[in-house]
Amino acid sequence: MLQKKIINFFLTLVVLLYIVFEELIWERFAQPIINYINSLKILKRLEVYLQTVNSKFILVIFIMMFVIVEAQGLYAGVLFLEGKVVQGALLYAGKIPIAAFTFWIFRVTKHKLMEFGWFEKSYLWIMGVIDKIKASDVYINIKKKSIMIKAYVKEQFFKDKSFLKKKVQTIYAKLKALLKV
Repeated sequence: MLQKKIINFFLTLVVLLYIVFEELIWERFAQPIINYINSLKILKRLEVYLQTVNSKFILVIFIMMFVIVEAQGLYAGVLFLEGKVVQGALLYAGKIPIAAFTFWIFRVTKHKLMEFGWFEKSYLWIMGVIDKIKASDVYINIKKKSIMIKAYVKEQFFKDKSFLKKKVQTIYAKLKALLKV
């Protein structure tokens, strides 16, 4: 009984972190950057070039970029835990364009990366874990509640756009006045 409660608590925590990542970071920041990167004409040429490059070279480049991005994320977390919220947020925000480019490389060279058995197994395992999380009752329930909460917040706080606009203008004017002093 106690073991089940502990497992449920940790599963809920993992699901909450996943949803926060998915909703706030991925959908709001990373995905638009990835879409922008995909639209760049210079990358069309690079994509064609990458199709001619050796698979091992692509693997090394991808892993180096992936490790850099993950290290940035971990260090940003350390900064958050140390109370250096602004530095942590800036470091984390700085990793998003690099991560977006790394995702782009993965997308355009996936067939070459999947030539490595261990890489393909790792990828399939990670995707399986994500699928299990998304299929869990905890995820489904939290996702439903987060949709309701988002709808409530939009309804209560953003129904009168002029009110929100005035509030933002007031805050901006106060901050501007403070900076002049």
